Amino acid sequence: MPANAGIQVQTELRAQRLDSRVRGNDGKGRAMIKKAKLWNSIRLTFVICFLSNLMWIVPLRAQPAKNFFEGKTITLFAGSSPGGGTDQTVRLIARHLERYIPGKPTILVVNKPGAGGLIAVNELYNLRKPDGLTMSNINTGALFAVAGGNDAIKFELQKFIYIGQALDEAQTVYVRAATPYTSLELIKKANKEGKQPRMGAQSLDHTSNFVVKVVEQILGLDFRVIPGYPGTPEILLDIERGALDGRAQGTGSLMATKREWLKSGYIKPLVTSRKTRDARVPGVPSIAELAPVGSKGLLNALAAAQNIGRSIALPPGVPSDRVKELRDAFAAMTKDEQFLKEANKIGLEVGLIRGEDLNRDIETTLRDKRMMDLYRMIASAK
Repeated sequence: MPANAGIQVQTELRAQRLDSRVRGNDGKGRAMIKKAKLWNSIRLTFVICFLSNLMWIVPLRAQPAKNFFEGKTITLFAGSSPGGGTDQTVRLIARHLERYIPGKPTILVVNKPGAGGLIAVNELYNLRKPDGLTMSNINTGALFAVAGGNDAIKFELQKFIYIGQALDEAQTVYVRAATPYTSLELIKKANKEGKQPRMGAQSLDHTSNFVVKVVEQILGLDFRVIPGYPGTPEILLDIERGALDGRAQGTGSLMATKREWLKSGYIKPLVTSRKTRDARVPGVPSIAELAPVGSKGLLNALAAAQNIGRSIALPPGVPSDRVKELRDAFAAMTKDEQFLKEANKIGLEVGLIRGEDLNRDIETTLRDKRMMDLYRMIASAK
């Protein structure tokens, strides 16, 4: 007999006993079968429910989450009246930035003229719902207003969340060619006779005043600044009327609004606020070229202030993920060929400063007591 014959016999006997139970010969066997059927039914129900739920879960996970900005409208304040340099640059940014923001929102430009842009900045800072759907340009005047302790400010400059600065804010100081002030030497001569070129400005806190006052300090000249204009168009109109002799204006803004004045010789540029000559007005000296020894502090103050000009900012409290999306979109926009072409066509010089860097630079400037004292002195000079 084979060695495994005993095992085979035992297996057959067990199979017979089980078979007899299955056929109903054993009450306990029938109970076991019912119980097995019940558990199998429960298991089957569980599997069906699990698979049904899985069918709903998988498609939901496969669909990407809707971006916050999708289908929304972003309001962008322009702190100037329509038609001026600020208005044109803000609208240029709006047209191209919306193409790079995830979700492709619409950007609506709303003009908020007055107080050298402070009305727009105050409104932005004090929004009840800082959700990333409202932003504004920030003029250099905001920095000068802080330095001068302007009672009209309702914000803390360093708490804005800056998206970036895309456009050079260098200024050109110019006069109408029909005035007796068409050179620095002629202005000095007129000053000795008690005469001053009348220069238009939005406010004493605005760049249009600040740059003129820096040129005064560095070159020993005397201008009469007339503040209170709501924006560039009104200043330009008074220059044409003869009520003003000239102004300080962003070089890009000048190219965008009155390029024909340069071409026809209607105005005479005197100096730019750059450290080096501007290729757009190559025959005009820079303030750094003309500055005497000992002017380093004023030149540094001028350069630091210009970094904030034309910047775009959000109010405090916007969620960090939305801030990152907007900053990245802004940076991408500055490399866009269409944006660069359009900016160049109207005379604007593109140069990116990221929002993170602006926030850091502004905090550093505000902590620099000597520089803030310079701003205060210049902004308060009559």
